[in-house]
Parts: sequence; structure tokens; C-alpha cells
Amino acid sequence: MTEPEAMTDERGKDAPKSAKAWADKIKDAEVKAEKWREQCRNLDKLYSKVDRADSADREYSLFWANLEVLKPAVYARPPVPVVAPRFKDGNPLSREASEVLERALIVTHEQSDIDGLMREVRDDFLRYARGTAWVRLANKVEKEVDEKGEPKVTSRIEFDHICNDDFLHDPARTWREVKWVARRAWLTRDEGVKRFGEDFRSVELKKRDPDAAIPDKEDKAPVWEIWCKTTGYVYWVNPDHPTFLDEQEAFLSLSGFWPCPKPAYGTCVPKSLRPVPEVIQYKDQIEEVNEYTARIAALSESLRMKGFYPAGNGDLSEAIETAMKNTDNRAILVPVSSTAALGPGSFKDSIVWLPVAEIVTIIQTLVEMRRVVIEDVYQITGISDIVRGSTDAGETATAQQIKSQWGSLRIRERQAELVRFARDLTRIAAEIVAENFPPGLVFEMAQSQLPTAQMKQQAMMAVQQAQMSQQEPPKDAVQVLKQPTQEEVAEFLVNDRTRGFVIEIETDSTIQPDEDAEKQRRVEFITAVGGFFQQAAPLVMQAPWLGPF
Repeated sequence: MTEPEAMTDERGKDAPKSAKAWADKIKDAEVKAEKWREQCRNLDKLYSKVDRADSADREYSLFWANLEVLKPAVYARPPVPVVAPRFKDGNPLSREASEVLERALIVTHEQSDIDGLMREVRDDFLRYARGTAWVRLANKVEKEVDEKGEPKVTSRIEFDHICNDDFLHDPARTWREVKWVARRAWLTRDEGVKRFGEDFRSVELKKRDPDAAIPDKEDKAPVWEIWCKTTGYVYWVNPDHPTFLDEQEAFLSLSGFWPCPKPAYGTCVPKSLRPVPEVIQYKDQIEEVNEYTARIAALSESLRMKGFYPAGNGDLSEAIETAMKNTDNRAILVPVSSTAALGPGSFKDSIVWLPVAEIVTIIQTLVEMRRVVIEDVYQITGISDIVRGSTDAGETATAQQIKSQWGSLRIRERQAELVRFARDLTRIAAEIVAENFPPGLVFEMAQSQLPTAQMKQQAMMAVQQAQMSQQEPPKDAVQVLKQPTQEEVAEFLVNDRTRGFVIEIETDSTIQPDEDAEKQRRVEFITAVGGFFQQAAPLVMQAPWLGPF
């Protein structure tokens, strides 16, 4: 597309008016995020130790261990959509619409592997303090045709995990102040021409990330997809291309505008959305632990039984040097030419052993000092003994339960952030399904048994005929009349205003439940219900009209 001459005031006064202006905004945002991105790259090396030399000093993998403990604690199972009427007034239309949408979302989550996406977001969230995803509507034209002779279109929701280098937004203090968000995709020449036309042939190709663990063999072009809330438009920009690759009005009508939820944030710099990786808070302790570990390893290497005995030519210093260089784990004897060098004594004193008690004492001290520093890390991160699976056999069950409850308090905030993220993802997907999926596809996904308008009209005629002949109406026809039609439900779901007022969308818990606590709650429920029936049954016998109540 050609470069627009100017944007009207209605499209935003402060919005960039050219591809170059947007490229400058992207570059400015990248410069401001570079320090955090550099921290992310260093954390990747610290976590994987991929570049660590075999001859390097010994290290204690504290960062890796902490993340592996936190991963299942903050997220353990995929979110399950829960759609229900906001007000429990028994409205059959809102109830049936909620059930249809809930079933369609469950199918969408399973088809799009939301569990794999949430695990990637969780890892970024714990490692870098920010995890991001993007929701896409993917349409596929089938070979089959519908009743009108037109090709059938199959719609599908795709959840994309966005790497930290490929997501930007304008610098803001809070997410509410963000005016634009952008994601970067890397396209080959053929992919770009297919999407943007022949104009893409002039776009410069480059290596995506030469330092990546698995670098691309093929050159690609970076394309930023920018969603601007100020203008209500979507722009596709290549930083080195002088004009827009494409621009159009936002093609998804979403209540929050963005096709992505607010990222899952950990710690941020106050009054900004700049993430601060958690490991920064205990970086000094990690370095101290690694220093102690290196010292312990070095002293352990010299912790071998070695001694000296009189022999021919040579002196004590050469013997000591020979003994220290020998790495044999078995006790060895080194000859010394001068017996006087060993000092006066009897024959039993002619062998002098290298003192190791002092080394053992130093190692024990270093181990204890390292343990104290590691405990400091657990205090900083909030990883309690219960979360790590460490416990004291002398404590009572009540004491263990109290520790478990209080030890997980700081973990709950991270759990809640991922639950919020999963809920926002589900709400965006629900809006796309309700407003963009063909109604027939939605009912097919939900396996809905709701009647059509034609079926309801036939049922009404059957009931009227039965009444005219003074017969009892067919039960199935009466049941059909009580249900809303597919057309009514489809019209309800498409209406964004009504849908937002009447139904609410949440997700089930994403953390691993406590099986014992769950079992106890179910037993308590059954006990309470059983006691209620025992008391209510005699009352109903005495006053039958209270039975329905």
C-alpha cells in the first residue's frame, strides 16, 4: 500500500503519520528495553549453562533449582473456561448461551494447546518477570460448499507465545496508559509476498538471531504488527522499508482493543512497566554461594592422605611438591633424602603425614556458611521449606499445615497473576468466537441440541393441534417450546453489549489441588447434605407443599 498523506484528527492527533515515524517509535522502544533484554540473554546462559567451560570453577545451580521448584507451584494444569450467567434469575437464553460458549471455548483450548502456551508464558514470567501471548483468528477455506453453494470457512483460534525480543509497547506507567502494542514476525521472501504483495520483494532480508541456540539458516525480514488504540488501526512496518507494508482498521472488535492480554508481570520498576527479573534481587547471594562452592571443591581436591619418609637424595620441599601434585585418591608415601629434615624421633616417627584436619575444618566451615547464604536466598524468594519439600519429622501435622499456608502466601500472588493472564486470554478468545465464528460452527463445536426456529414453530403447531383436539400435548414438543432457539442464542452471542452485561467468563484454577483438602471438603459437603435431608424429610411429610422449596 502507498504511504498515507496524513491522518485526520479523528484517527489520533499524536499518532505517527508515516512508516518511518512508526519505525522510529519501535527503535526508541527497543533502546529502552535493551538493558532488560541483555539481562534476559544472560539469564538464559545462567539457566542452561550452555556456554560454561568444562574447566570452569564449580558452581551451585541455585537459580535453576529455584525455578524448577516454582514452576509446578505457580502453574500445574491447563485453565478450564467457566462461562455462567452473571445474575442467577433462571433466564433460559443466558443459561443456554453460556453453556454453548463454554463448550466452544473448551474445544478451542484443547485444539490450540493452551497448556503448552501457558507453560512457556510461566517460564518467561518466572525467569524474566514478563510472559506474553497473542490471540489470532485463523480462517481456512474448505473444499466443501454450504447450502448457498459458497465454500465453507473453518475458523480457529491460535494462541501464540511471544518471545521477549518480539514484543514491544509504548513506554507507560501502567497498562491502562499503553497506546500501542506490537509483535514482530520473521517472514521469508515467499511468505512476505503472499501476505503483502510484490512490494515485499524490496524488503531487505537478514539473519534473525545469529547467536540463537538454533539459528535460522534462511534469511528473513522482520515485520512489526502494530495495534494502535489511538487511531483504531493496525499497521505492518518493516524498520528499513520507507512505506507501510499494510494498514487497515482493526479487524477484531475487542472490548480491550488489543489481541493480547496484559503480559504476566513479576517485579517491575516502580511507576513503569519495565520488568525486573527476580534473580537480580539475590544475584549477590548466588555469586557468594558459587564462591564458597569453588573453594570447597578446590580444598576437597587436596583432601587426600599423604605422608613422607626418609630416603636417598633430595630434600623435603621436593617431596612435598611431589605429594601435592599426585592426584591418586589412595594414600601414598613420598621418599625424603634427609632424615634430619623430618626432625628427631624414633622409627615410628620417621613417617610424617600431611595434616588434613585443618582442611576438613575449613571445608566444614565453608559448607555451613554456604548453607546460611542459601537460607537467605529462600527468605528473599519466599520459597519455604514446605514448597521445597523439606520438612521436620518432629513437627506436628498442625504445625506442618500452618507452615504450608504461610509458606505459600508469597507464591499465591504469582499464581494469581497467571490465573489472571489465563482468564484474559480466555475472554479474548470468547469475544472472537462469539463475534467472528460462523454460528453453525459454534453449535457444532458445542455439540448443542438446541432447536432451530423451524423446529420450534413445528412444536408450537403440534401443541396447538393437541389443545384443539383436547388431547395432552406431546412432551417433546413442550420441552422444545421451553428452550431458546439456535438463532436466538447466536443473536445473543454476537451482541457484544448484551453479552458483556449478562454473562461472565472466568477460568478454573491452574494450580495443582491439595488432594487431601479436596477430599475433606467433599466429605464435609456430603455430611452436611445428608444431615439436611434427615431433618427436611419429616417436615415435608407433615407439610407436603414445602417439598418444592
